[in-house]
Amino acid sequence: MYGRLIQPGWKTLDILENTENLIHSAVRVGNPGATPPVLECQRSGPGRLQILYASERRMCHLAKGIIRGIGRHFGETMECTEEACMHQGDPYCVIDVSVHAQGIDTDAAETIIIPGNTPAPRANQDRNPHTPTSAQGLFGSSPGAVSPDWSAARPIQVPGRFHHYRVDRTLGEGGMGIVYLAEDERLARTVALKVMQPHIALQTGMRQRFLREARALAAVRNDHVVTVYDVGESQGVPYMALEFLEGCGLDHLVKQDGPPALAGILRMGREAALGLAAVHAKGLVHRDIKPANLWVESPSGRLKILDLGLARVNGDTGWQSWAGGVVGTPGFMSPEQATGKEIDQKSDLFSLGCVLYWLTTGRYPFQGPDLLSTLSALATVEPAPPTTECPVVPARVSDLVMRLLDKNPENRPVSARVLAEDIGALERELFPSIRSG
Repeated sequence: MYGRLIQPGWKTLDILENTENLIHSAVRVGNPGATPPVLECQRSGPGRLQILYASERRMCHLAKGIIRGIGRHFGETMECTEEACMHQGDPYCVIDVSVHAQGIDTDAAETIIIPGNTPAPRANQDRNPHTPTSAQGLFGSSPGAVSPDWSAARPIQVPGRFHHYRVDRTLGEGGMGIVYLAEDERLARTVALKVMQPHIALQTGMRQRFLREARALAAVRNDHVVTVYDVGESQGVPYMALEFLEGCGLDHLVKQDGPPALAGILRMGREAALGLAAVHAKGLVHRDIKPANLWVESPSGRLKILDLGLARVNGDTGWQSWAGGVVGTPGFMSPEQATGKEIDQKSDLFSLGCVLYWLTTGRYPFQGPDLLSTLSALATVEPAPPTTECPVVPARVSDLVMRLLDKNPENRPVSARVLAEDIGALERELFPSIRSG
């Protein structure tokens, strides 16, 4: 049956893109009344797609293994990265899948495609006619050198080098970029170095957007936003160097220690609002405010906004092309963002309201068993006020959270700055000794 459904000429991504139709067809043949799993595959380029699904079972490793197996059948090397996982507190699972050039070992956990000294080629790479025989030919820094052919680039093992940074190890990886712990050798300063994924950097428009937005973010100076030290492009690949922070994300902090007391929740909300006010003052919209992107520094406890990779310059109507569709985290999106409408800074206030609701009640305000029902809840569900879910939450705090979660942006606070002032007033009223100290 699958032989009839799969079209001639399809390869790995084509099969994945049509997986939902294949599964629905197969399930209904055997059981016409069955409800197939909710699964959505979004193609975002010729060599990349995202698989979005809801799964309470630990199927992620199996799914990635199947994808790599299909790739081997077609002679393709597949890279799979988990962008979200229900077992890590996200309301859905996402696997980012991309095709790499033949001969690249994407199973190596500590590989990095960056300029530097390239090790001797492995045997399978020697047989690849597209692999350059000279590292200098690929990464040469002679004046006027053309951008390298990243589709043919070979990985090197970290530690390595990128521009004037010495790379120590990988900190994290997403669909658009890889973040490394590195040292700026000019200033002897430790940084988090975010480098655009080489296969994404092949697209001129993506490079230009990354650099434009990174430079805008570098202009943001605030105690509650991660600092961008440096922005640039080396051998055709954009990068930005960010301050390296000790501590952990708010999601991990709550998982480890439980939710903070109300005074801590209000302080974190105020600091996040101050950070957003600084971001918004530069004409930016973050678009992905969630617990994982709110960093709690150690030992100070100060909160900083992270991961501005989805941020866009306000008024840039082409933002959807960045990820091929609606971007963000569904459980924390505003209704206007979830439906692909034009958004402004008030969308970030809604997302912060979702975080505050989660902190005060212990649950998400909008959550369904799968991605589609979560998005539907954003448009139709009115969550119970925090004081109803948790009676110890003061009514004025509950009212403020519900204002942030209003589906009409006009009914939310006027700005992040005003929100910070409103939270500060609540702190002075409820905890005068703390605020006065």
